[in-house]
Parts: sequence; structure tokens; C-alpha cells
Amino acid sequence: MAQLEASEHVTPHDLVTYSRCPYEMELLRSRHASIVTGRTVAARTPLDVIPLRHSPLFAPPNLRVAANDGRLDIAPDDSLVYEDEGEADLPMLFAADRVRLDPRYRPPNATLIDPTLGLSGRPDFVIERRNGEVVPVEYKSTHLFVGYHESHGRTFDVIQSIAECRLVHVAFGRRPTQGIILYGDAAGDGEREGWVQIPYGEAEERWLQVAVNQIRSDGIRAPVPAERNCANCGPNGDGLCRFAAARPNTPYTHAQWSGAIR
Repeated sequence: MAQLEASEHVTPHDLVTYSRCPYEMELLRSRHASIVTGRTVAARTPLDVIPLRHSPLFAPPNLRVAANDGRLDIAPDDSLVYEDEGEADLPMLFAADRVRLDPRYRPPNATLIDPTLGLSGRPDFVIERRNGEVVPVEYKSTHLFVGYHESHGRTFDVIQSIAECRLVHVAFGRRPTQGIILYGDAAGDGEREGWVQIPYGEAEERWLQVAVNQIRSDGIRAPVPAERNCANCGPNGDGLCRFAAARPNTPYTHAQWSGAIR
């Protein structure tokens, strides 16, 4: 893979958010930078930006995605080699004798980094199979939706899984053939538990490279107003978006609003 200009770091969450609305990603990043630096960091989106009708990011390959009902299929010889210990409420997937966390990625060095792509992040889990294959697993405390491919924009989960496969490949030196999204159905007593296998190969890696480059080259980061997205957008819920197609019933101040868009 060719070396990329990595002046701006990108995370799997950035990719997911950008695919939904570049402006949402920009607001989240500018707010985080303001907290880290202790000074106001303005969003780069111009005040006179023209909103987009659709996401500017083309969808990743997802024709071979496979959805499975029930509990995640974990073999007796599988082991847990990575866990995001900073993530609350993750399920217990392995007995203590099958937890063999890689000491290289224990806190404070738990973040997986790909210096070539300038990508970093933390999968919820990484499983090592008996044959040596490593598989990133991302946990969602919700149910496996009926009509998985047609509903709820689960393309977002495919994007996250592809990015985490790349991080695991670089960190562990072994290329995953798939990532897994685990739906835990925490609120439904397990009635709709399930897991989805996301294939990872050359096509997915090429998509990731193009997507990361697109984020870095986008100097506008325009909003994509859409009622479903806007109603669940954190910055919009805080009153920080003037382009929203739907706004939660959350009060906001003019200072919050104007500060976000300048």
C-alpha cells in the first residue's frame, strides 16, 4: 500500500460519522480538540456552505456480508488477545483461562495505530482462532435488526469493521479475513441476539485507503441534513448545528450555536 499523507489522524468513528454527515464529524472533532488543547478550535466548515443531499462517501463493499441469528460462535480453542478495557459494559465472552491479552496493547498503549494510513482506534475485542487468525469484534448493545441489509443504516457498522480489520492487521502482523459485529440485545433479554461477519480483503482495503484520503482532502465538510441522522446527532442535540432537518428537544444558547459554526 502506498504511503499516505497522514497530517490529520483518522479513526474508525471518524469514518462512520463522515459517511453520515461530514459536518457532524467536524463538529465532534473541533469540540474534542477544544477540550484537549484548552482553547476554542473552530470547525473548518464555512458559514456559507451549501448542504449536500447525500453522503459524499461511497459505500464500502458489502455484498458478502453475512448475518447470523443467536450467540456468537466461539470455538473451544479460541482465545481473547485484546480487549478495550476503557469501554464500559462489554459482555464477558471468554472464561479466565482463555483470556491471553497481548501485553503490547495493555493500557496506556491500548490504542492500535496504523502509521501508513494515519489511522488509530480501539476494537472492543480481538479474538485469536486456533489457526492463528485474528478477528476484531465490535459490540453493539442492541438487537440484530430484521431485514438487516435494508434497515437502520448498518453500512455504518461495515465501515467500522473494515477500519478495525486494518488496525488489527498492522498491530498483530496477521491479516484478518473478516471482522465481526456482535449485537448483544442488552434490552431484549437476548431475544434478537446476532452477529454479522464482514469480509476483509483487497477490495475493502482499497476502499479504506480512498475513504481516508477523501476525509483528509475535504476542506469543506458540508452538512447532510436528513431527519433520521439529525435526530440522533450529538452536536445537533446540543444545539450546535444550524442545518439540521430535525432537532431534538434540547435547549441551546446562541453562544453555543455561533461558536460551533465559526
